[in-house]
Parts: sequence; C-alpha cells; structure tokens
Amino acid sequence: MELKKYINAYIIGVIGSIILIVSEFFSWFSDYNLIEIYFITSSVNIEDSFLFIFPLLSGIICLIASILVIYKIELKVKSVIIFFVGLGFLIIFFVDYITQDIEYISNAGIGFYLGVVGFLLILFNIINILITIENRTEGN
Repeated sequence: MELKKYINAYIIGVIGSIILIVSEFFSWFSDYNLIEIYFITSSVNIEDSFLFIFPLLSGIICLIASILVIYKIELKVKSVIIFFVGLGFLIIFFVDYITQDIEYISNAGIGFYLGVVGFLLILFNIINILITIENRTEGN
C-alpha cells in the first residue's frame, strides 16, 4: 500500500525523462532532429557534434535515477545526485545550443518544447524528493 503512494509522486521523474529522450527525435530549431544533426556534424568532424546527444544522455541518466527512486526508496539522496549529473548535461546543452540559435526561438519546433517540459518535470521531481526527505527528517 505504501509503495503505491511513492509511485504516484515519483512517476513524474520517469515521465520527464521519457519526454526528454523523445525530444531528441523531434526538430528543435531546424527541419532536422538532434540525432540527425549529430550524425551530420560528426561526419564532417565539427568539434561540438557530441553536444547534440546530450538531451538523450541526460534523459537516460535521469530515467535511471527515477527508476532507482521507485525501486528502492532509501536511495533518494543518491538518486538526486544522479539527477543533478543528468541535468548538468542538459544545462550545458541548453546554454550552448539555445544561445547559438536564440534568434530562431520564435520558430522553435516541438522538440524544443518537449525538452523544456521534460527538464521542468525532472526538476519538479528533484524538488519533490528533497521535500519528502526534509519531511521525514523532521518527523523523527
């Protein structure tokens, strides 16, 4: 019965991670999705080509952290650290990619919005985990 309560709250992290992974396969600011841009830029040896797979890596890392929280509730603090590592990759990508294409923000595709929504859901999940850790320590 108690597991059901945790799954309802922590499923937000899983949903956010999946949305972030899916955003990799939709267009952001051009007609190409990020995985296509990665293959194009890596074939011509552009040095920043690896940045285009950061949302995918971030989504996978955050999905692992979300599953870890759902699987074993005692690992909340360690999973928050894993979430921060995953979001670090995403923030690096946002700072680098969005600042290059800031003039095209009005023409953003669905991938951009999915990426932002996934980021916000993961951030909300981290806040939720930290609040529940705070509430449990106050109760003792």
